[in-house]
Amino acid sequence: MQEREMNFFDLCLAFFRAIGRGCRACWNLFAAMLRITYRVWWIVLPVVAIALGYANFEARESNRTYKAEALVWLNGPTIELTEQVFKSLRDEVSPELSSTQNRYAQLNLSAKDMDGVSSFEIFHVIDCMHDSVADRVDYRHKADLTDTVNVRMPNRLCIRFLTKKPENVVKVGNAIVDYLNRNPQMQMAYEHKRVILEREVAFARNQVEKLDSLTSAFYFKQGTGKQAQIERWEDGMVLGRREIKLFTREVYLEFRRYQTLDYALAFCTAPVVPEYEFTINPAAVNGRTKMNVLGLFFGWIIGCILALVVERRKEIISWLKK
Repeated sequence: MQEREMNFFDLCLAFFRAIGRGCRACWNLFAAMLRITYRVWWIVLPVVAIALGYANFEARESNRTYKAEALVWLNGPTIELTEQVFKSLRDEVSPELSSTQNRYAQLNLSAKDMDGVSSFEIFHVIDCMHDSVADRVDYRHKADLTDTVNVRMPNRLCIRFLTKKPENVVKVGNAIVDYLNRNPQMQMAYEHKRVILEREVAFARNQVEKLDSLTSAFYFKQGTGKQAQIERWEDGMVLGRREIKLFTREVYLEFRRYQTLDYALAFCTAPVVPEYEFTINPAAVNGRTKMNVLGLFFGWIIGCILALVVERRKEIISWLKK
């Protein structure tokens, strides 16, 4: 068997040929569907009409489903721990199966408040600039972590659920946060984090004050320009020219660090703290335009399949008899 080496040009050529074959196959399929639609229109068109009717029924105003989400701070609990606690909300259990593990009992909400609520999900937050600022949410769980741009924030998550009752979004969102905060493991991690963060803030504040005092001492201590002087409170003599070195840069660096820690402490009031209230995406999941497009697409495919079955019913029956 003769082996043939493939260079980059051959690889590109093979790639474009594959794309061409794929486009040709799609066109042939589209043409075949058009032909069968023309031949057996009395089956295809009613199926499309039924699909469009069902799509508009699902997209009616009272049945619109919306996404509600919020970014939350994790004060102590790890992402893994939070996902583990959240798992019982994501995996729905009916009240008949368990009286304590169902969502009504866990969230302390009535069936009326939970009406139309579904699909509890949690997503990672990506920090692309490495500046501790949330840049985007990994909704598809497909962020390439080998890429240094995709860095998961260890203390931020996005919580999302679907609802048909927008007026209950804030109540359900607060119930989710309360459920996470009641968990004993989450509480333990939070208390440990709070103690450490308070100590870090106090230390950073003291460092800023010490640097400020040191700068003031250099300003108001003995003057500059002397070649030799004797320290009154120290044993010995200072030889050489005294110059003032400002600590402005160090003071500002420590002050920024203190501001960052103090900002984190302001949010450290519970294991899970929402950055803002749960908000609704105004674009419905089952909007009329989207549902009509899907109804037309799937209705046409199903209609063509049924038409093909009817058109070749004799061959199918003969094959089944064999």
